[in-house]
Amino acid sequence: MKNKNGFTLTEILLAVMVVGIIGVALASLTTAASREGGVGRSRTMLRNSMSRAIRQLRQDVQDSTRVFYAASSIASATHGTPIPLLVLGKNVRLDGSAIPGTTREYIVYCFDAGNRTTLPGGEAVQPSTATDDGVIYRKSSSDAISWNTNHTPNVCTGTFASSEIFLNHVKWIPSNATGNYPVPLFSISGHTGAYSVDAGASTTNLASTINVKLILELPSSPVVNDVTEEIFMLPNGFVQPS
Repeated sequence: MKNKNGFTLTEILLAVMVVGIIGVALASLTTAASREGGVGRSRTMLRNSMSRAIRQLRQDVQDSTRVFYAASSIASATHGTPIPLLVLGKNVRLDGSAIPGTTREYIVYCFDAGNRTTLPGGEAVQPSTATDDGVIYRKSSSDAISWNTNHTPNVCTGTFASSEIFLNHVKWIPSNATGNYPVPLFSISGHTGAYSVDAGASTTNLASTINVKLILELPSSPVVNDVTEEIFMLPNGFVQPS
């Protein structure tokens, strides 16, 4: 009879080692693919949210006849205390009264800064002065605007029962952080700082171009974010006061 030898111990150990190496490699590839897939889905979600918001803002600007307030960049903010970013007037003449035969309307955007400074993996939100999880609200009102002593419209106080969430996951980077990219930013071209009709702006000082910069950032590891810069121009809808 022929001598039938089995595998030696060395051969078995070598085969187990090769299978183990292949298994680890496949597991690593599967994990990496799953992570990249999750990042891609998150990035798509943010991009879709940003696109919807920009379309809404563009529509609001096109329907407006003038800008009453634009905050520019934000130096300080307190979570839970919404502050105005932008106030647009619809069917409003230069003197603030309603265009005859129409109903005056104000479109208001308010920002509630987030308070997240640490990501789930333990990493700090960057830059060190920034926070994540901010929210921008949008609301429409026919009530006349009142102004605070610092020439800021008093439009973001009280409840937001009649408001809608315009954007979630908004990143805030203060404007007084040297060398950083301040967001959210709603500024008027050619105008330094906040633009306010209560700060001495006359009918000859009309805002017609709005610059907007936004960053959306998910509290994830790795960090997933989306950035946009847009310029909006008001239509030629100004009506001189009688």
